[in-house]
Amino acid sequence: MGKKRSRDQGGKKPQQQKKQQGRLAGIRDFFRGVRNELRRVSWPGRDQLRQSTAVVLIIVVVLGAYVAAWDFVFQNVARLIFS
Repeated sequence: MGKKRSRDQGGKKPQQQKKQQGRLAGIRDFFRGVRNELRRVSWPGRDQLRQSTAVVLIIVVVLGAYVAAWDFVFQNVARLIFS
């Protein structure tokens, strides 16, 4: 005859308990890993952050002006063609 599976005091099968604990443990491990990785990150200093922000803003303004200039050109060309 077959062996019976042992049950603990909670009435749940050991595999079910491991599965439930595994889900919570997996979530806990994920957040611990995230926290540990964030501790390893080399965060920029205030001066480096200011400099990087200035570079990004300058590039955005320059590219915005470039796109606006081409938009103006094509708008006038389309106006000449279709009017």
